[in-house]
Amino acid sequence: MLTINTTKFKRIAYSFVIAFVFWFFIKSEDTYTVNLDIPLVARNLQEQKTYKEEVPESIFVTLKGTGRSFIWLRVFNNFYRDDFKAVIDLSSITDEYNFELDSYYKENPEKIVLPSSLDLQFVEVLNPRNVQIKLQRYMVKKVPIESQILVSTEPGYIALGGKFSPDSISIGGPEEAVNEIDFVFTEKDTLLDLIASVNGNWSILNPNKLVSFDPKKVDAFIDVQPISETIVTGIPVELINKPNDVNVFVNPATVSLTIVGGLKQITNILPEDIDVIIDFDLWNSEKQFYSPTIKLPDYLIEWKDLSPNNLEILVIKEIN
Repeated sequence: MLTINTTKFKRIAYSFVIAFVFWFFIKSEDTYTVNLDIPLVARNLQEQKTYKEEVPESIFVTLKGTGRSFIWLRVFNNFYRDDFKAVIDLSSITDEYNFELDSYYKENPEKIVLPSSLDLQFVEVLNPRNVQIKLQRYMVKKVPIESQILVSTEPGYIALGGKFSPDSISIGGPEEAVNEIDFVFTEKDTLLDLIASVNGNWSILNPNKLVSFDPKKVDAFIDVQPISETIVTGIPVELINKPNDVNVFVNPATVSLTIVGGLKQITNILPEDIDVIIDFDLWNSEKQFYSPTIKLPDYLIEWKDLSPNNLEILVIKEIN
């Protein structure tokens, strides 16, 4: 009984498939009008010109053709990609032009490129009805890279920033847009609890859809060092705003202090890298000792234990 029912079901299924195939071939020869997107391609852009504003990537049109043609177009879309597009010719445009697309393609039907193997015809443009092309001089410049990489370290370590290779990239596009870009950003990333330096590769974010840029990725070195401290001696004291009509001396002429920072950084530091400044404008004949201003390189964390703490300003007037 089971064998008989199975055989009967197969016969019904085969009959249904054959009937569907006959129906499909008959109906697929009927003519239909279909609304669909078609890629918009601009050709013959003048040298040293580019788009000032974005151009639509596609337009919405009505096509007429057999059902079979629309089915093949849908199924083999990638195969027909180069033979399925709407072209606008920019050869005669120097700055700006408004294309009324429906009339443009009806007057220039060869600009609607359809697969020759399919029975399709252009009917009309539905949206957008107009496309305004604005052109501008193409400009190229180099801009620095700004990091969006958030870094934190384990206690006792310090991250001394990132070095990009290259440290700047070239951007190109419409002059107005390029002039507004002063730097580009890396992609956002977070590196937590570091105890060692990191080498990595990060993408550059597109600063403007109308702007091209190269390279698209940059290498970065994030320098992580253990925190340490050392004493620096013989740091010269600089006297500023010194008058010309008197002899002024600072006593002592050099100082020492302790600096805190990354191990490699403090190992290589020289006394001349640290600014110890006394401003003569603060001098008062009734005051003998003054506290200097200390300026460290940006990569150091802090200073402490200045010796001596206060400096003496000695003023000797010349007698004619």
